[in-house]
Amino acid sequence: MKTKCLSVILVILSSNIWAQAGDLFNAEVTENTSVNHPVKAMKAAEGQWLAFSLPALDGSHSPCCWKGKWNGMGEAGCSLEGKHQSYGTRSDSPLAENVIVLGQVRDGKVHDLRVVGESCPIDGDGAQVTWIGSVDDAAGLDWLEAQARSDQDDRVGDSALYALALHRSPEADQRLYSLAKETGGDLSEEAIFWLGENRGEQGFRILKQLLAELPVGDKRRTINFALAQNDTPGSADLLFEISKSDSDPEQRGEAMFWLAEAYPQQARTWLLEVINSENDEDILEQAVFAISQLPDGMGDQVLLDLAKNGQAPHAVRRQAIFWLAQSDNDSSVAALTELLTR
Repeated sequence: MKTKCLSVILVILSSNIWAQAGDLFNAEVTENTSVNHPVKAMKAAEGQWLAFSLPALDGSHSPCCWKGKWNGMGEAGCSLEGKHQSYGTRSDSPLAENVIVLGQVRDGKVHDLRVVGESCPIDGDGAQVTWIGSVDDAAGLDWLEAQARSDQDDRVGDSALYALALHRSPEADQRLYSLAKETGGDLSEEAIFWLGENRGEQGFRILKQLLAELPVGDKRRTINFALAQNDTPGSADLLFEISKSDSDPEQRGEAMFWLAEAYPQQARTWLLEVINSENDEDILEQAVFAISQLPDGMGDQVLLDLAKNGQAPHAVRRQAIFWLAQSDNDSSVAALTELLTR
C-alpha cells in the first residue's frame, strides 16, 4: 500500500512539472526553480536538456512544429530528438503568454535548441530535462545572445535569434541590433529579418538606423526584405524611398521587387513614378520586372501600356514586351500579339 501511494505522488509531481514546462511528455523531468539564470544551470544539465520559460511579446502566436500540410490539416507537435518538416507559427496558432526554450547541453555547450509555445506538444523521446522555470529577463537575453553569437550550428543560432525576437522585453531590440551590426553572414541577416518580422515599430526604427549605418552589400540589402515583413506604416514609405534614390543600384532594384510583393496597390503607382523619373537602363529594367511581379495579373495592363508607349525608353518597352509574353493571362497575351502584328 505504501509503494502504491508513493507512485501516485510521483505521477502528480511529474504532471505539475510538465504543465509548467509546456506540453512536455515522455521525458524524465527534474525541477530546479531556485536557479533563475540559464548559465548557472548548465553544469547541472550536462548531458540533458535545459528548459526554461520567457515572456512573449503581446500578440505572439505559439510556435510549434508541423508535419504534413503547413496550412489547414497539418499535425502539430515537436520532438526533442526527431527532425521536423516545418517549424514556426501559423495565423491560427494560439496566442502565447510565454515561450519555452529547450537546449541540449553536451560538453558544456548547447548543441540543439527548441523554441515552442506552452500549448505545443513536445515528445521528449525519453530524454532527461532540467526545468528551471521562468528566468530573469536579463539572464535569459544574455544566454540567448551568447548562443546566437556562438553560431556553432544553425539549429542553435537561428533558434536563439527566434527566441530573442519573441521576447517581451524591449531590451531584445538592442540585442538584435547588436547582432545585426557587429556580426556577419547569415547571423546578421537573420537578426535583421527578425527586427522586421517581429519587433514592430521599434524594429522599423532600428532598420532605418541600420540602413544609414551599414556599408553597401548583401547585409544592408537584407533590410529591404525585413521592411517588407514589418507592419509599421512607415515601412512601405521607406522601401519606396530606397527604390527611388538609394546610392546602391542593387538595393534599389531589390526594394522595387519587395514593394511589388508586399505593397502591390501602392507599388503600381510608385514603380511608374520610378520609370518616369529614371535614366539608368538597369534600374528601368528592374522596375519593369517588379511590375511584372504584381499579384493576380495587376501589372499586365501597366506592361501593355508601357509596350504601346512610343515615348517610353527602348529598355522599358523591350522589357514590358518580354514580361507580357510570360503572362498566364490569355487576354494579355492576345493584346500583345495584336500589338506585335500591327
